[in-house]
Amino acid sequence: MSSIMWKYIDQEPQVLAGILQDTAMDKALDALGPGLEAIYFVAHGSSYNAATAAASFIGRQSGLRTYAYTPANFLYNCQALAQEERAKALVVAISQTGTSRGVIQALERTKEMGFETLGLTDVAGSPIHVKSDTTIFLGCGEEDSNAKTKGYSATLLQLLRLGIKLGLGRKVISQGQYQGVCNELQGQIEALAGLRDKILAWCQAGDLAGRVKDLYVLGYGMNFGTAMEGQLKLMETMCMPTMFNDLEEFSHGMHRAIQGDSTVLLLRTPHTLSPLALDTYRYLQGKAGRVLLIDATGEAPEGALNLPWYPETESLLLITLAIQILSVWLPEQNGLDPNRDANNDYTDFVHTRI
Repeated sequence: MSSIMWKYIDQEPQVLAGILQDTAMDKALDALGPGLEAIYFVAHGSSYNAATAAASFIGRQSGLRTYAYTPANFLYNCQALAQEERAKALVVAISQTGTSRGVIQALERTKEMGFETLGLTDVAGSPIHVKSDTTIFLGCGEEDSNAKTKGYSATLLQLLRLGIKLGLGRKVISQGQYQGVCNELQGQIEALAGLRDKILAWCQAGDLAGRVKDLYVLGYGMNFGTAMEGQLKLMETMCMPTMFNDLEEFSHGMHRAIQGDSTVLLLRTPHTLSPLALDTYRYLQGKAGRVLLIDATGEAPEGALNLPWYPETESLLLITLAIQILSVWLPEQNGLDPNRDANNDYTDFVHTRI
C-alpha cells in the first residue's frame, strides 16, 4: 500500500524552494495601506493551525499585533475588530482551496465593516481570491487528498515570509536579520529530502503497528501550532480520537486520561519549558503504552527523533515533516489507506465549501 500522500510530501522540498524565491508577495504587500498596526488571521483546519504557529513570529518580526481566529470565533468577536481604526487593521483570510464557507463569510463581514483584506489561497478565481482586496497565492499546486501536507507547509512558509517582509518594510528588522531568517528557511528546505529515511527509521523503532488506540500531541512556543496540526493530521489519517495541548496545560487535567494503551507524542525545543518536556517524557514512559519524542534541543535522549535547531523559526518545517511522515506511515502499518473515505459526505451535507 502506498498512499498518494507520499507523492505530495516528496514534492515539498521543490515546492517550498520555489516559494522562497518567489517575488510576487512583494507586489501584494506594496498594495497594503501605510500605518498598519494589527493583523487578524481567519482560517479553518490546517490553515488555522499554520496561522497559530506563525502568528507570534509575525508579531515579533513586524512589530504588529497579531490574532488568529477560526471563522466562527472571528464572527462572534467582531466587536474586537470594530474597535480598530479602519486603515490600521488588516484581515488575512486563509484557505488552500479558496472555497471554505466560514472563511468566505468572515471575509464578507470584514469588507462590510470597511477593513482591508488579504487572501492567502492556492486557487486563482476562487471566492477567496475574488473577494479579497489583495491575494497572495500559496504556490503549492494540486493536492487531491483529504489530509493536506504540502499545502500546510506552503501556508506556513508563506506566513513566515509575510512576517519578515513586513518587518523589513516597516524597518523593524534589518536587512541582515531578514537574510538570517531566509537562510534558516533555506537550510530547513534543503534538509527536508535527506530527513525522510531518518524519520521513517524513527517511526519503525516506535513499534506502533496495531497498538495505537488514542493519541495525544503536546507542544509549546511556535510548535504549539505544530502540535495542533499533528493532532489533526493523525486524526484525519488514522480516523481515531486524538488530542493536542500546550505542554504546561497537560498537567491541568489531560494527564489524567493517559492509560496503558495511550500514545503520546511530545515536541521538544530549546525553551524554558524544555526541562518540563523531558520530565514529562520520562514520567510517561512508565504510564503510557508508547511515548514518542521529536527533539530539536541538541540533547535528545535515546529513542528520540533528533532534528537540527533553527532558533528564529523554531525548526517548524522540519518538525512538521516528521509529523506528516508519521501520519502517513502509521495507518499504512495498520493496513489502512490514510486517504480513505471516512464520512467524506459530511462536508457536502453541511455545505462546508462553496
